[in-house]
Amino acid sequence: MNDNIYAFSRTINRMSEDELRSVLRVLYMKSALVVKRQEKQGEKVDFADTMQSLFRDLDTPLDLGQLEQQALGEVDKPNEIHITFGDSPLSSLKMGMSTLPDQEKRSFFSMDDDYAVGPLGDLTHRAVLQRRHLWLTERMCLNDREAYALHELESLFELNATIQSFDSKKSIIIWCANNAREKTGLLYVMYLLRNSESPIYLIETSGLYQHLFDRPDVQYDVLHTGEILPEKLLAMWHVCSEQEPLSKQERLQLEQDWLKLSVQPGLLRMMENGVIRSLTEDALDEYIMQKVRELTPNWEPGKYIRAARIVGEVIGTSSQHISDTFVEYRLRQLVLQGQLEMDGKPLAMRYYSIRIAER
Repeated sequence: MNDNIYAFSRTINRMSEDELRSVLRVLYMKSALVVKRQEKQGEKVDFADTMQSLFRDLDTPLDLGQLEQQALGEVDKPNEIHITFGDSPLSSLKMGMSTLPDQEKRSFFSMDDDYAVGPLGDLTHRAVLQRRHLWLTERMCLNDREAYALHELESLFELNATIQSFDSKKSIIIWCANNAREKTGLLYVMYLLRNSESPIYLIETSGLYQHLFDRPDVQYDVLHTGEILPEKLLAMWHVCSEQEPLSKQERLQLEQDWLKLSVQPGLLRMMENGVIRSLTEDALDEYIMQKVRELTPNWEPGKYIRAARIVGEVIGTSSQHISDTFVEYRLRQLVLQGQLEMDGKPLAMRYYSIRIAER
């Protein structure tokens, strides 16, 4: 028995990383179960003793996998899983569905990586995912790079594993707008779910928004799911709850579309007539330069324009959903190419300004 902290420390030092992760998951599930019982029944449970009981026999051989499965069996499992592409649509969706009963029956996941930019490949392989992450890290703004490099990669590994391990008894609902980031993310998640027997439902938010909410006098083009109000996302869910899941043929087609797209050489993906196209990473450069030229007459001759102003103009006028991070990266590349000049430090778009280079 682990009677003191020193013996406990020796025990955990001998454990592998996977064993430690398993213990932590069991700890989380057990503690959640205790709290839930207290809330429902008002019973008094010695929480500290409950937690300590998990560790008393830790120095004896344990089947941690079996222990974890037992803990999972005690916890109410969600039977409906929602997947979005980005934290903004995730927050809106959670807010919209917070008014529904039986909250414990739903869980929410966000695939927050920007799948419209950077190399793809077989992202189920750790080395391939690392190469993509390195490409993105090298092009992030300097003040954001460290946090992204340290925290994002492991979360991507864990998210991939989580999606691939979904219980077949759960229904999976994927929310996707008609833009390259979400469409590419959809193909990727369908590939991750290729062996899943779960029913999968697709809510195509751009088209559904027009069908439900557009009027003859007011029409709105949805570029990404995150711009839709929570109550409208809830209305979409109610409509789609009566639909059939994707057929085997539809799922197979999406999986094959991913395999084709993932080997394309382009580093930028944009929508063209409803189809994802892979382009070179400089495909937006001329459009960025056009916006700089349009804004220049509004400034005094020779004056610099805030980088954030240019980025906002590009994003706000483009028919594509483009991340500000990528547009800002291309601004810095145009400076390096000599087409633009910079004043300030390129730590982030708010720290520097640009103008057309004087020839």
